[in-house]
Amino acid sequence: MIRFWKSIFVGVPDHVRIELIDMLFQTRVPLSIAGFTLAIVSCHVAISSANPWFYGLSAAGVIVTIFRVATEGVYHRSKGQRSFTIVAAERWERLYAWSSYVFAGLIGLLGAATFWAKNPAHQLLATALVFGYAAGIVCRISVRPGIALPALMLVALPTAFSALARADGNLAFYAVILIAFLLGSFETVRFIYRQNIEQISLKHEFSTLARHDALTGLANRLGFQERLAIIAARARATGCLIAVHSIDLDRFKEVNDVHGHPVGDALLQAVASRLSGILRDGDFAVRMGGDEFVVVQSVVGNREEAMLLGRRIIRTVSEPFIIDGLELTVGASVGIAVGRDGDDPSDLTPAADRALYASKASGRNRVTFAKPVDAETMARAG
Repeated sequence: MIRFWKSIFVGVPDHVRIELIDMLFQTRVPLSIAGFTLAIVSCHVAISSANPWFYGLSAAGVIVTIFRVATEGVYHRSKGQRSFTIVAAERWERLYAWSSYVFAGLIGLLGAATFWAKNPAHQLLATALVFGYAAGIVCRISVRPGIALPALMLVALPTAFSALARADGNLAFYAVILIAFLLGSFETVRFIYRQNIEQISLKHEFSTLARHDALTGLANRLGFQERLAIIAARARATGCLIAVHSIDLDRFKEVNDVHGHPVGDALLQAVASRLSGILRDGDFAVRMGGDEFVVVQSVVGNREEAMLLGRRIIRTVSEPFIIDGLELTVGASVGIAVGRDGDDPSDLTPAADRALYASKASGRNRVTFAKPVDAETMARAG
């Protein structure tokens, strides 16, 4: 239980917390039903008891409900327009929390007022509302226990204390049952919260595995296509160039044949580490399979800048590797395709591959730029 309370505030990765917070803002229909029910019950009690105070409670419930539903709409528009960071998510969570506390407090006040009075029908209506809303909190807000648990207490405790204050045996028994249900709901919230944490964590883990190479940790083909599309869209928006470097290791097959696959795998991991170490923020490396790699430069000023990185890749990969006490030396051939504003990013990879073949054919350990392919050539190739 102590670990559970700590996990409410710490120990949950930001991307998981953002998804949990997002789940709070998927409750427009339940919010509307709860607000409508509170308003109807309060108006009915006000008419039956001739107590105008309940009209004020009904109006407050309507105002808070409109605010909560409108907030959810603004949240979704805000999330769709910009990068959604954990800081922004936490601001929205605090807003949701306070509106939840206010609404839960209104239901608690209704319950307390009806049990302080002596109308059993009103008490029955309040009981249905208290238990119904508490069940909704457990089902919908358990993903954020720091909000769910205080809201549950604000709903249930005023009603329970009001019933106890009447010094009536039956009402006291009712209050004990209500508090027992409240305590039991804490364990339910804990269970639902842990289940959601595990499911979201597994989903993100599987998503990461699907987009990354298991051996090297670099992006794989799927991750490459997704990230390339994002970078290309940014390039079109800013008018910048991007460069795709297609890389093939020279003499890698000899290492595999002579020293075995475990050494070859360790060498691929070392190559991946070196490639990652020479990249700028925003650039990324990919293992396409076997000894084939791709490096993407997200912002390139000109062809010379791309050439500098291509040569650096060759120098970096050509330096000796020490694997299991063995000094191993391989080389690299590089083909480069530079994308301009409006180019289709899917055309860059095959263009870089064609340039790579030209590098290998001309002696290896070379950098070659892709040449433009005219429509007639493309037709023959098809």
